[in-house]
Amino acid sequence: MTRFAIISDTHGNFEALTQVFGDIDAKGADEVFCLGDVVGYGPQPQECADLLRERRVTLLMGNHEQGLINIHYLGGFNQPAKDSLRKTREMLTEKTYEWLISHHKSVVAHGCRFVHGTPPDSVTDYIWKYEKTMGDIFARFSEEICFVGHTHDLMRFTFDTKSSGKLPLPEGDTILEQGMRHLVNIGSVGQPRDGDNRAKYALFDTDSRTLTMRFIKYDIQKTADLIIKHGFNRAFANRLY
Repeated sequence: MTRFAIISDTHGNFEALTQVFGDIDAKGADEVFCLGDVVGYGPQPQECADLLRERRVTLLMGNHEQGLINIHYLGGFNQPAKDSLRKTREMLTEKTYEWLISHHKSVVAHGCRFVHGTPPDSVTDYIWKYEKTMGDIFARFSEEICFVGHTHDLMRFTFDTKSSGKLPLPEGDTILEQGMRHLVNIGSVGQPRDGDNRAKYALFDTDSRTLTMRFIKYDIQKTADLIIKHGFNRAFANRLY
């Protein structure tokens, strides 16, 4: 049996990330995959990166990591996000900066594909743009299951070679049916946008094909206060509530 955890979109929220790893340890996982956006918006990017390195997480590049590379990539962000990435860069050591921008845009492991935005390897494209043409998205990758982040929302798509369907992704267990292909948008650790302010992450059991969505409480006020203290846009703090 292999059981792995999938996290995404931590966005410098060390309080949320710490609580998520506490839950991962309690539940047990053989490996952890992070779908990117470790940084941006949040006040503790260095601490988040340090924890991921310490835990030997398999990290993918997100659009916020890509935005750190140069002005070309930074140009794709709105002004508050640009400002947050410039401030984030000042808070990172050179070693951490180089580490964050060095990762692949997609990984295949345990028969699954992992990518930040949309398969096969986009870090910037949002999956919701393709809700009416999901067959085209499934044609872009060969794996039975693909995990994505980027939207900070929770949703699941299935495909049976003829048609696709969109399904909710609730807290708790969901079986990913055999004989179908699945694309799972796992939500956000550090800045959820699904109407529930708890940190989100997923566990997947490859034998039982059970996907378990975990919703984790953390000290939102502490993170919000640090966002303001470090001079990030106050809107990034307000979003956490």
